[in-house]
Amino acid sequence: MTVKFGGFMDAPDIIHRVQEEGKPLCLREEDRDRLKVLFLAKHARAGGQFDKKDGSHAVYHNEIRQCLEQLGISLRLADSYETLFKHPRQNFIFTLFNRGQFRNSEIFASCLSEYHSLPYLGAAPSMRGFADDKHLSKILYQNLGIPTPRWQIYRTSDLSVPAPTFKAERYVIKPNNSSASWGIFHDTDWVALRPMVRKLLLDNHDVIVEEFIPGTDVTVPVVGAGYPWVLFPMENSAGDALNMVTYAQKRGFREGSSIRPFAEHRNYPELIGFTRQINNMIWPYDYGRFDYRITPDGKVFALEYNISCNLGSNRAIVQSANLLGYQQKDIVESVLANSLERQRAMFERAVEQKSLRWEI
Repeated sequence: MTVKFGGFMDAPDIIHRVQEEGKPLCLREEDRDRLKVLFLAKHARAGGQFDKKDGSHAVYHNEIRQCLEQLGISLRLADSYETLFKHPRQNFIFTLFNRGQFRNSEIFASCLSEYHSLPYLGAAPSMRGFADDKHLSKILYQNLGIPTPRWQIYRTSDLSVPAPTFKAERYVIKPNNSSASWGIFHDTDWVALRPMVRKLLLDNHDVIVEEFIPGTDVTVPVVGAGYPWVLFPMENSAGDALNMVTYAQKRGFREGSSIRPFAEHRNYPELIGFTRQINNMIWPYDYGRFDYRITPDGKVFALEYNISCNLGSNRAIVQSANLLGYQQKDIVESVLANSLERQRAMFERAVEQKSLRWEI
């Protein structure tokens, strides 16, 4: 079989590079019968309409709800953290609720799940917190010898906002725990950016200032399949000269961004190599995305990683899986099955309506 994907490569090449590593997990039948899933997402009940504030995120939540319904499991929908203030009487929390309008909201649902001794999607709160802190992620890259753009962290404890210790032709600033490219500004003049850094600090956001690296953005998707299953690298273009994808593009308010197979993958073995290095340090988790920028002269820089990223049909993980003939539902089932296996002790007790507690 030789099927062309946008003129970039053919199916046998993709299968040789990726499918040899694995395939999506399936739920055990005994687990499928016992599972009682709470699907917690801001737009879990919204019916898939494009939202005036969150844009395509509402569509994404509806897609995942439909995938879960197709798995033939017991499913309850919830759209607020308050659902977890008391034990919800389900035995698994499939949470996509990670933007709660307060700092570190990404780990709130997982912390509440831990409190109730219920297994949940994603990763342990400690690892989620580490991954969501871009400064700490860069320290990990640095310690592993993986190139990353120079940066400086500005914490809310200091509002003096001194100039960065490094010089750059262009600076990029963003909240240190930003998601979906929210709050990004850039300029060649640090003086022009300094008030924006201070404003973010006053809004209780730690801020990271990074040197701008010109080049091509490539993301390497990883799916939990009992181990980190590394999928095919995907190019993410913003469609402009600086190639910086914006929040408006990621949420569908503005066009210009595109995700497609990265045609020149053979020339950059670092993409897979670096991703495996990082996974050796942070596994286990359920799914993730590892972002890189390749400069015009061919150097690969690690930017950040997200271990609970977007599983939407038009995003990198599912688009990469589609190249192998897998659908969004297959990936949703795999991350759910992977999550059950890594939390098997907790799940078995939850089925029996017991808690896993330590005498400390």
